[in-house]
Amino acid sequence: MDLIPEETLSDDSPTMGRGPSHAWLIYIGSSENDFAEAGQVWSLDELNRIRFGRISGDKLRHERKGDDLSIRIPLGWISGRHAELRIVRSASGLEFDLCDLDSRNGTHIERQAIPGMARLLPGQVFEVGRSFWMIREVVHADLAPEHIQIVDPSGTSNPNLCSIHRTLLRLAESDVPLLLHGETGTGKEITARAVHRLSKREGPFLATNLAALSDQRIDSILFGSADEDRPGIFEQADGGTLFFDELGELSPVAQTKLHAALAEGRVQRVGGQTPRTFDVRVICSTLHDIRALVEAGKFRPDLYSRLAGFAATLPPLRRRREDLGVLTRVASTSRANGQVRIATRAFRRILSHSWPFNVRELHQTLATASILAGTGGEISRDLLDDIIASRRDMPQSPESVSELRAKLVSELARTGGDTGEVARALRRDLKEIHRWIERFEIEPDAYATVQ
Repeated sequence: MDLIPEETLSDDSPTMGRGPSHAWLIYIGSSENDFAEAGQVWSLDELNRIRFGRISGDKLRHERKGDDLSIRIPLGWISGRHAELRIVRSASGLEFDLCDLDSRNGTHIERQAIPGMARLLPGQVFEVGRSFWMIREVVHADLAPEHIQIVDPSGTSNPNLCSIHRTLLRLAESDVPLLLHGETGTGKEITARAVHRLSKREGPFLATNLAALSDQRIDSILFGSADEDRPGIFEQADGGTLFFDELGELSPVAQTKLHAALAEGRVQRVGGQTPRTFDVRVICSTLHDIRALVEAGKFRPDLYSRLAGFAATLPPLRRRREDLGVLTRVASTSRANGQVRIATRAFRRILSHSWPFNVRELHQTLATASILAGTGGEISRDLLDDIIASRRDMPQSPESVSELRAKLVSELARTGGDTGEVARALRRDLKEIHRWIERFEIEPDAYATVQ
């Protein structure tokens, strides 16, 4: 077996310095009880100490007395008095000391056993007898400490993403245009569909890949054809939501035409004489920093201002590891014919992997692992290593993922979706091109009308 080295999660590595003013304690979960009750959140405001210990039964219990919080976890790997988290308040903010209370199975920070007491930084995973936890800084003091499920059933306990989701909920029934930025696989289209569902708009949700639109076809796609009596996408999405994917790939010509349509609120079919009004909510997604493109003169500032009524960056999975328990539970059961257990060593691997393709990669990996483990089986560390090793031809960093996707999209647009031509241009085997397309969830047929 080709062993995979442990990654260092540099994008989420906490730094020493000024501590947070507000923080949450988040229960990532435990594979020992199939992540039951994972995602619970406690505010650390007005707390000085948290004690961790074992309780019988199958329910996690917590009790607050003054500035002390007692958390009792129903796992046999936890001692009666296992660990203690001390919260120190200073002029520089909150600081956290994690203490092991001579437990049988130890207390760990990022897989390293602590010798009695150690400083714990926000963003680090700590382990109490095979249960996993994290402290997160909270920027917005008025943000309620809870796991929210606004966008999808799995939900999130990440404070940053919770704040974004709550804002999207407040904006859902308005016509404010949204711009969603994020790496591939972070759930931009899922988020857009959720906003449409919450908006109560009666029209359809229509997704369009802007990278697949050539300057020669832009008028026909956006505005429709009078000769063919075919409506464009604005007419098709009337009364609903129009989702523009790959906004950063829009050519200058297409930017001008899109801006004109949005500014006037009406379109005219190619070859037609009658303007047609439309009522659509526009949501865009992009891998690129559109503001930076504006500053570089590559994107129209007036179009940006029309599309970015509210702009949000969806965090990559490596920056929301506190959600991995819930996401793992959902992903490992959604495609399996029954419950599949995940070994604790395997879950440690999940926590340490950088997941360059984000939630999409996690779901695909665990779907494969669940099938190979079989109904009632167990996903082991070795099985996960084998699956990850089998994808060595894929990029392993966020930057290389974005670069590969950009090359693939560019060639698909140039060749009109001809994957054979793409393989020859990139000097890759056709099977490898198809693996890339599957991993990025790209539809080559969407590019068939480009030429």
